[in-house]
Amino acid sequence: MTTPAPAAAAAAGAASEYFADDEPVFGTSHELIEGRRVPLFGERKVWPAACIRRPSNRPVTEHTMMFPLEEAGIDLTNLRLREMVFAQLNPTHKALRDRAVFLPAEPAEISTLRQTIWNIVDVITWGTEQNLPNDLGRWDPQDWQDFLDHESADTTAAGLRHCIHAIRRMRKVAAVLTGITPFDDPWNGKAATHIANETAENAEERRDGLATPSIPPATWWPLLKAAWTYIHLFAPDLLDLRDRLAEDEPTQPEPKSKVNFRSGEEIDELIDTWLARSDSVVPVHARDRRGKAPIRKGDPNWTSLSLSITGGMNLHLFGTGKRAHDRYSGPRREKVLAAIANGTVAVASTDTVGRQTYTPGVVFRRPEEVDEKLRQWLADPDNLVPVRSKADRNSPAGTVLFETLRREVLGEDDRTDLNGRTSKASQRRRQWIEEAVARGQVEMIDGSGYRARRHPCPGFAEVTRADGTTGAWRTGITLEELDAELRMVRAACYVFIVAMSAMRDSEIQEIERDAIATFFGSPAVTSRKVKNDAARSHQHWWIIEPVAQAIVIAERLSWHPTHIFASITPPKEAAEGKRRHGRRGINAASDLDYFIERINSTCGDLGLQAIAPAHVRPHMFRKTMSLIAGREPDAEIALGLQLKHAARRAVSNRSTPAYGQMDASWATEFDRELEFAAARKLVSLLKDRHRGETIAVGAGAARLHAGLDRVLATIEADPQLRAQLADETMMATLLHSQFPELHWGTLNHCLFDAPQAECQEGLPDAQRGQGPLLGACQPAKCRNSAITRAHAPIWLAEEKDLVTTLGEKRLAPPRRESLELRLTDVRLITRTFKENGGDL
Repeated sequence: MTTPAPAAAAAAGAASEYFADDEPVFGTSHELIEGRRVPLFGERKVWPAACIRRPSNRPVTEHTMMFPLEEAGIDLTNLRLREMVFAQLNPTHKALRDRAVFLPAEPAEISTLRQTIWNIVDVITWGTEQNLPNDLGRWDPQDWQDFLDHESADTTAAGLRHCIHAIRRMRKVAAVLTGITPFDDPWNGKAATHIANETAENAEERRDGLATPSIPPATWWPLLKAAWTYIHLFAPDLLDLRDRLAEDEPTQPEPKSKVNFRSGEEIDELIDTWLARSDSVVPVHARDRRGKAPIRKGDPNWTSLSLSITGGMNLHLFGTGKRAHDRYSGPRREKVLAAIANGTVAVASTDTVGRQTYTPGVVFRRPEEVDEKLRQWLADPDNLVPVRSKADRNSPAGTVLFETLRREVLGEDDRTDLNGRTSKASQRRRQWIEEAVARGQVEMIDGSGYRARRHPCPGFAEVTRADGTTGAWRTGITLEELDAELRMVRAACYVFIVAMSAMRDSEIQEIERDAIATFFGSPAVTSRKVKNDAARSHQHWWIIEPVAQAIVIAERLSWHPTHIFASITPPKEAAEGKRRHGRRGINAASDLDYFIERINSTCGDLGLQAIAPAHVRPHMFRKTMSLIAGREPDAEIALGLQLKHAARRAVSNRSTPAYGQMDASWATEFDRELEFAAARKLVSLLKDRHRGETIAVGAGAARLHAGLDRVLATIEADPQLRAQLADETMMATLLHSQFPELHWGTLNHCLFDAPQAECQEGLPDAQRGQGPLLGACQPAKCRNSAITRAHAPIWLAEEKDLVTTLGEKRLAPPRRESLELRLTDVRLITRTFKENGGDL
């Protein structure tokens, strides 16, 4: 059963006439988590939403609603905000129905309400500065537009749209807001996007209805390549090293028992619970014992009882000596004695039940065992004593890092001090260590702790660096650097998945283990749809094999029992009910910035391309991938399904075309891709030319041959290029630079040069040079035209058709003259093919 919070007094502010202070904020419209506290309407400052499920991409701090506290008792801002939010969270509440307020049955999202609170606070603050009525319902429509004009000075159209939505949410529930008169829509139902665009600066650039920008090509392609390199090449190395270092941790003589530090009240509760158990037995002394604190036979053995109750973790629940009767220990002893006297708990002699063993939270070894461990460790020349490479605020350079050495020799949980100076054993150990340092058995550490110690990286993948050298991408790494690289792997997985799947950030971060499935015969990933889906339904997104590989890597990286995206390190164990550090979900924006910045600082050593600086955020990946995919046939249908825009009777909605709409940077990129594709097709012609063949005819053939010869000369003049003669990518790059205006065609290839182009004749000067005109092309005459053997069948077939047609006797003279002129042009090309026996 969910536990409601204690009622919070609202004495400092006015009370609502619509909602009671003791009403739960999250009512029947919500699926509550068992045992979680539910805030009440009367709590004036914070409404934590821990009682309902938190989306993984939202940290705990963003799953809480906070309200400003009014400075003056007459200011109703806090009360109005709480009423507004309460109404949105409980849309079927009786108070709303009684006042004819009808909202959608699904409660609003926490993130939406947080944004609404901020927007309405801005409205009220601005209205106060303008001396407008405290009753927002008495504002004129122009007052609301003036507020938007004020906000547009430093707010984008998207931000203005949020303000409009917030104002309209408040207007819908004005009938249950204290001191606000119900009012009409200030913009008469006009679309929020249009209002925001008209108000914001540079509105013309946002008329498509989607303000989300795309990621520029100069950022997109290097970013994806870097992400895939980390996933495919670097991640296996890093994860294997992480696992290997975990296995190499020194073993302890006993398993470590975690100490759960409890308050006095928690200890009292623990004792009460133990005494209430039917199988509890209080150990008592078997005989009398003399001393300063004499013990009688039958008295409770308080030490053994403490160990029994705490599982061997605490010796002194009931105090010793002077503390045996302090304000904590005295009542606890009396409680145990009363239970014995009432017969509610059994007693037994310590000779019968045996003595409990004390299991400390840390390990202490005998001096002889420590000496033996240290001697064995120093005897291995491969073990190096960690020494400071530079001075810090604690010690000068060249001194031993004793804490790091202790962890290396004895393990993390051993608390033996190797830096002691008082006992003979300590002095002896220091002497052994100093002798090893004098022998040169040292490792210089550029830091002050064990995490700064470098570990070798054998077998790491090789890369070709920017200077042309080849080698392992890492030869050594510290634990601090390993954490940084693991964060890079996590960011790389996120980048690749979000880019190639077009999923939302919330959907990416809800991916759980074993999420790869098959959907309608194709690979897919399952996750929860969060946006506009209160049920958080599981849905499928189609993926390709590399995305599946990224998901597998993220799953192996994650410590979380269910989710694949979580904080890098697992939370440390804590007592029951205590908050633990570490959570499912990540700050995606921070990881994106970190990934790009780190790639740009290390790209030369890793053999990667620098990523052009740009503002990159998770929602921009959907826009960019949609833009790329939108060039394919039936793209709107596919995008509607993948973007989850599908409605009941359609596979897309009005947002889908806006996602796929082209922008200037990508239009230029696609033009370059077409040019490069044409250059790639020239590779086979270059190879034929390398064998000395004539590969083209026509007025532009000489220019094509000359250009190919120049490329071959460039390759021959450079030994490194000559060694890569079989590398088609290299040859395509050279050809692209040689033929930047090459247009690949069915009848011919066009080496477009406007002054020599037949298709440009007769055009106005302002329209010349923009590109070839296919309808005006004259391939047999134009000096830009080159015709290869691949085109020969078409030309030979046309010649045959012309000859056959001209053989008809009833052909009109004008028509015959036209065909004869065309045949003359065609034979300029076919004659060369026939003279060479069909080969050029």
